[in-house]
Amino acid sequence: MPWHLFWAPLLLAGGLSYLLTWGAKSLAAKFGWYAYKTKHQVHDRPIARLGGVAIFLSFVMPFLIFLELTPPRIGLLLAVTIVFLMGLWDDLFNVRPWAKIVLQVAAIAVAIAFGLHIGQVSNPFGGVIILPIFWDIFFTALWLWLVTNAMNLLDGLDGLAGGVGAIAAVTLFVLSLFTIVNQPETAIMAIVLLGAVLGFLWWNWYPAKIFMGDSGSYTLGFLVGGLAIISGAKLATAALVLGFPLLDMLWAGFRRLRLGRHPFSADREHLHHRLLDVGIPHQGVVLITLSVVALFAFISLLSGTKAKLALLALVALLMVIVLRTVIFLRRRKRKS
Repeated sequence: MPWHLFWAPLLLAGGLSYLLTWGAKSLAAKFGWYAYKTKHQVHDRPIARLGGVAIFLSFVMPFLIFLELTPPRIGLLLAVTIVFLMGLWDDLFNVRPWAKIVLQVAAIAVAIAFGLHIGQVSNPFGGVIILPIFWDIFFTALWLWLVTNAMNLLDGLDGLAGGVGAIAAVTLFVLSLFTIVNQPETAIMAIVLLGAVLGFLWWNWYPAKIFMGDSGSYTLGFLVGGLAIISGAKLATAALVLGFPLLDMLWAGFRRLRLGRHPFSADREHLHHRLLDVGIPHQGVVLITLSVVALFAFISLLSGTKAKLALLALVALLMVIVLRTVIFLRRRKRKS
């Protein structure tokens, strides 16, 4: 597929997202749909939310225009609609944690029922591993759930979740055009997602004028997870891009359970919060994080399966080193 054919979906999604985000910001001002400062948040003034509405609509509309509807794609759209509506309801009225889990499981079940599943994974020693149906369903559900919630928990600083989502979309776009994958229609999905995120980021970059809210972060996470499956179950590549968010989420859940709290309760102990607390500026934390994510994304595109597994181990090691260093610096800062 000629490269110039990707410009139309990118520009349409980006233009829609820009305009719809502006509209959501205006509606928020009219109806008071703001995120107010709490002890868990870093902004010091009310910020419009519901930017996720713009991301969702600016992905779905070009998707329906430029792509043929196959069962897995229908499943992706239906499932992400459930996730989006759940997030929107949470933005407006708050949803209990157990209800979120139920709705996320329902969305994942819909996606799998329509044929969106991993099926097989690359064997580091050559060939592929065909997953038995139970493990296929289990790992598909686990992957979608992890990525969806990791993106949600990442959404704590201006431009952070959107920036990671944009890098993931670019990575999946390039990956889909590799000869070994050769999925130009998946590339269109990724470029539409990129446009939807970039149009929103114009308004969300520091200092943010609007947040994506749960409706945006859950939507973005589910789409990244789903597109990683559609692009040939290139989960190692996507996991490298999302390595820090995924590990941060798992560490946060473990830490809260150890303290007897709900694993999804809010706090200010995520990696980006810790970096802020040691004195790194808001925008500096975002740029550092995005630079690391982009670096691993670039390396993952040039690496084979064995190298990707080694890189995943390296990401985990770096996460431990960074966390220990930040904890040490924060303790020293408090003592001084």
